[in-house]
Amino acid sequence: GAIQLAGSVKGKATARHAVSDWMELEKQRGISITSSVMQFEYEGYCINILDTPGHQDFSEDTYRTLMAADSAVMVIDGAKGVEPQTRKLFKVCAMRHIPIFTFINKMDREARDPFELLDELENELGIETYACNWPIGSGKEFQGVYDRRGEQLLLFSGVSGKNRADKLAVTLDDPQVTEI
Repeated sequence: GAIQLAGSVKGKATARHAVSDWMELEKQRGISITSSVMQFEYEGYCINILDTPGHQDFSEDTYRTLMAADSAVMVIDGAKGVEPQTRKLFKVCAMRHIPIFTFINKMDREARDPFELLDELENELGIETYACNWPIGSGKEFQGVYDRRGEQLLLFSGVSGKNRADKLAVTLDDPQVTEI
């Protein structure tokens, strides 16, 4: 199915599984087991997202799917950092000259220090990092991110467990910044 909600991998009807997880076992376990394609239009371009399993037990499907990829998005768990499967997939992408965009997610949960995570990415994978967004707090203290390009704070508020948090965008010279 197509992505219905930009910036979200969860379906509207349920927050338990990703839109691309269509098998009952995937929904129950909360992980992708097979590769799937999601498609959407963006500024006149047709974008295909190939969602592949991240778990090592299903890595062969991921390697096959990479043959059709122009670039890759690698998602790093903010609490776990670089995992063995991450290293393997990174090597495959590097061998095939596939550009990789790397994101650290789950910063709204208890996570490692962002500087440590960036150091680990550079040391383990041999890449230079540049944080486009910087988390403001983590876990229960997570308040949002600083958008370096837009030079603004994106502050989030909401009840835990909601699908979407309320967002407030302010610049660094806004008086509300001193309250953070």
